[in-house]
Amino acid sequence: MNSDLLKEMGEKMKNSLRVRITVTVSVTVLLACFIMGVNCIMASREVTKEDSRQTLALVNETRLGELNSTVEKIEQSVDSLSNIALSNITDFEKFKKDDKYVDECTKSLEVTTNNLALNTKGALCAYIRYNPEFTNPTSGIFLSKSGDDFDFLVPTDFSIYDPSDLAHVGWYYIPVQAGKPIWMDPYLNENINVYMISYVVPIFIDDTSVGIVGMDVDFSEIQNLVSETKVYETGYAYLLNAEGMILSHKDYETGTSLEEVMPEDYKIITNTENEGKVVTSGDNSIIYKTLNNGMKLIVSVPEKELMGSTNSLTVKIVRMAVYALILSVIFAFFISATISKPIKELTKVIQLTADLDFVSQIDSAQLMKNKDETGEMAQAIIRMRNHLEEMVRNIDNSCGELNLNISYLQNTSEEVARIAESNSDYTRELTAGVEASGNAVDRVQSNLEAINDNARSIEQLSKAGKQLSAEIMKRAATLRDSTTNASDKTKDMYHSVKQEAEAALIKSKAVEQINALTNAIDDISSQTSLLALNASIEAARAGEAGKGFAVVATEISNLAQQTSDTVSNINKIVNEVNDAVSDMAKCLDASIEFMGENVLEDYEKFGKVSEQYQKDAAIVEDNMLNVNRAIVNLSGNIAEIKDSVEGISAAVSEASISINEIAGSTTDMTEKTGQNMDAVDNSMENIKMLNQIVEQFRISEI
Repeated sequence: MNSDLLKEMGEKMKNSLRVRITVTVSVTVLLACFIMGVNCIMASREVTKEDSRQTLALVNETRLGELNSTVEKIEQSVDSLSNIALSNITDFEKFKKDDKYVDECTKSLEVTTNNLALNTKGALCAYIRYNPEFTNPTSGIFLSKSGDDFDFLVPTDFSIYDPSDLAHVGWYYIPVQAGKPIWMDPYLNENINVYMISYVVPIFIDDTSVGIVGMDVDFSEIQNLVSETKVYETGYAYLLNAEGMILSHKDYETGTSLEEVMPEDYKIITNTENEGKVVTSGDNSIIYKTLNNGMKLIVSVPEKELMGSTNSLTVKIVRMAVYALILSVIFAFFISATISKPIKELTKVIQLTADLDFVSQIDSAQLMKNKDETGEMAQAIIRMRNHLEEMVRNIDNSCGELNLNISYLQNTSEEVARIAESNSDYTRELTAGVEASGNAVDRVQSNLEAINDNARSIEQLSKAGKQLSAEIMKRAATLRDSTTNASDKTKDMYHSVKQEAEAALIKSKAVEQINALTNAIDDISSQTSLLALNASIEAARAGEAGKGFAVVATEISNLAQQTSDTVSNINKIVNEVNDAVSDMAKCLDASIEFMGENVLEDYEKFGKVSEQYQKDAAIVEDNMLNVNRAIVNLSGNIAEIKDSVEGISAAVSEASISINEIAGSTTDMTEKTGQNMDAVDNSMENIKMLNQIVEQFRISEI
């Protein structure tokens, strides 16, 4: 349990903004310290290296000055003595020939030579030697130091040495041959076991060698200056002659060739461009300068010692960076606390918002007073909470209004469905009526065809009667002979005409059925008009959803009006047919009555009244003509009725199609009303869902 708790706390600490800020600042400071440290180290290394180089150059310059000072003092002493020696020889020709004059000149220089030797530090010997070619081989002055003073000794006898014996007399002949002052290489004076270095100045008068003036100096004076040169821990100096031979070195003997033992240094030193510059030679840094006498002073320091101060400075910089990092971590820890505190408060506000809690009170005024980004964040979050709370209130109010609208829409949809169902029933009844009207029209058409056929038969009979009347008139003379036959035929015709007349009268009653049909159609038209009116009213109630139904209702109303107009026309035609049939019936009745009462009764009297028969035959002819005309009129009227009935049939068919379309539209409307109800149910579910969402928010009461 403890391990889990520690793990959880560790995770929280790991994800803590305070820790992140502290780590971020620490890393930033670390990077800054690293970058600055690297730059500082690099700059310090350059500065320190340059400073070390300057120090090295300064040491070299300082020691060079001391050596030059020592050398210059020796040179000044020898140069002064040589000038004095020359000034004493007032007569050079006499000096070449007169030994006494030479001795006088020499004697006058003894005190001066002694004084200069005593005042020259490190001087071991001082001497003036004359040219052995015109003076005594031992002529001159030779002072050798003894204790603190100098003793006058007998000069070296030139006569016992060959001029080419440089080992013994080179100190004389080399400067003379050079024709200029020379510093002789150090050599070991075995008599006193001391290394000496000599400065010799040749004396010339009129380009003729007079001799030399020289001084031997204890080389340790120069060696001490060189060996005492210390740079850092193990840095040292050494001295070379102009030819690169070692004069003084801590590791090599005098006279050793530098090229053999230290070729890298030799290569650098022989390049005059490197003089006065610090140059790297292997693991060392060296600088050299040439003394006034042509010697070269070299100061050498190991590179690691030269950069030792740089390394020390690097350590100091790293140490300071570590201190800065520690201080920055402490500072970042406290600064992060001031940053994370308002963020924690904002987190609580956000958590309440995430929990949809708008009831709990929040001390947002203090947070919003902050002048930094947290204040802006607090203002934005508070505005968001206010907006969200207002949105929730609006959603709640909208849900209530939507619930009311959905309830009203649900009731309206149920009413529309009920009306659509009623319209569907009316449409089915109207369809049945139209179908019945179509059947009646079909029957009227059949009856009209039968009437038309009978009318044609009557027309043919009238024509036959007319012909028969003509024949009766023509055969009036023979009427008597055929009276019996005529009487029988008349009876037969009487019965036939009577039967056909009765059948025609019966068929004429079919016109009355047309009246019944027109009345039925008129009733259907009235009901259709009423149904169209109801459909228009319901379509107006339905609003946008009933626009299509309103168009259909208008078409049904127009169709009902056309049907009513057509029925009126049919009634007019039927009235005319009724009048014609009535006239025909009267005519047939009169004919039958005539034939029954007169023809048959009087037929037996035809023989007696043939004259009267002709008149009667004429009357029959006229009546047949009238019948023919009436039949012709009847046929025309029947044709017109047939055309009207066909129009009615077509109108009924169109009405049936329109009614079917109305029924289909009503069915579609019913289906869409059902879909509308489904949408209403779905909206109710959405309202419930919105209410559930709103209930999740906790908002304060207004």
